[in-house]
Amino acid sequence: MLKIHEPSEGEKKYYLLKDMLEKKYEPDDYVVINPKTNKYFVGKTSVEAMKEARSKYPKGKLFMAQVGRISGLLK
Repeated sequence: MLKIHEPSEGEKKYYLLKDMLEKKYEPDDYVVINPKTNKYFVGKTSVEAMKEARSKYPKGKLFMAQVGRISGLLK
């Protein structure tokens, strides 16, 4: 049976921000989004973006993507 993909809250937020992020940042940059607050953090590497996000939000779910691509949900 075919299973339909249900996007996470973080993925939905990413798609709302996607056009702005692609205009403002480089395709090699990474974005981490807190789906509960809608705050996002951008870094040149995934580690840089995640460190910045975790410094503000040490617990909870975050969503990471490379600008222009989807990566996934991180707990």
